[in-house]
Amino acid sequence: MSAYTRQAMARLFDRTAETYDALGVDFFSAFAVELLDRVGLAAGERVLDVGCGRGAVLFPAAERAGAGGSVLGIDLSPEMIERTAKDIEDRGANASVSLMDAQEPTLANATFDVVLASFVVFFLPDPVAGLRSWHRLLAPGGRLGLTTFGADDPRWAAVREVFKPFVPPELAWTLAIRAGLFATVEGFGQAVESAGFTGVTSVERVYPVKFADPGHWITWSWSHGQRMFWELIPEDRLDAVRRAVLAELEPLREPDGSVVLAQTVRYTVAHRG
Repeated sequence: MSAYTRQAMARLFDRTAETYDALGVDFFSAFAVELLDRVGLAAGERVLDVGCGRGAVLFPAAERAGAGGSVLGIDLSPEMIERTAKDIEDRGANASVSLMDAQEPTLANATFDVVLASFVVFFLPDPVAGLRSWHRLLAPGGRLGLTTFGADDPRWAAVREVFKPFVPPELAWTLAIRAGLFATVEGFGQAVESAGFTGVTSVERVYPVKFADPGHWITWSWSHGQRMFWELIPEDRLDAVRRAVLAELEPLREPDGSVVLAQTVRYTVAHRG
């Protein structure tokens, strides 16, 4: 990803910041709880939350670290940082945030006990370089906790196909974040080890993510990274694409009118020796 695209990504998440993870869908916050459980975050630890967004991981991490610990969130999006800083102030949370590049954090070596990165690493221009940076930030014996996406729900394949014609070659990577380093548990584990980590373990879990109706999914999809695909569509085609998406989702309706996405999430925990 070029520097231009990196800045474009920051602006994309600026535009999602207001409604990010705030539209009645139990998504990022649900995965955060299990991530913290798996990494074994304890009271008194020093924590870095990479790509903190609106704090889905940051706030529960701050609760677990407690008054004796510290939690710093970094994000490339100024709007995310501004809004999350306000949320920290409003909640009186024991956390702080800083505008910073996840791949190249300007932080001192060996200053954290735990580094967390929830659905971030596949956005980096060089994921292994990012992993190396996080390794150097950990104190000896520190842990890394990651979440990435697993296989797509095959029932939703037709929805994904609706967007493909609008994705230019230079953004083809956005369609393949589960390919390359991320295609298999084994391959990703090897990538994490190549950055210097040991004791790498991964597990995949499937969550049912429920939307009130097909229109709810569309509204929600504008509130996070999926927005990228909508914004690639020419304005005069948006209505047609929206109708096409609704048509593909209609057969997936449950008896109560809702639609359910089977979301596979991969949890990876690694150690700095």
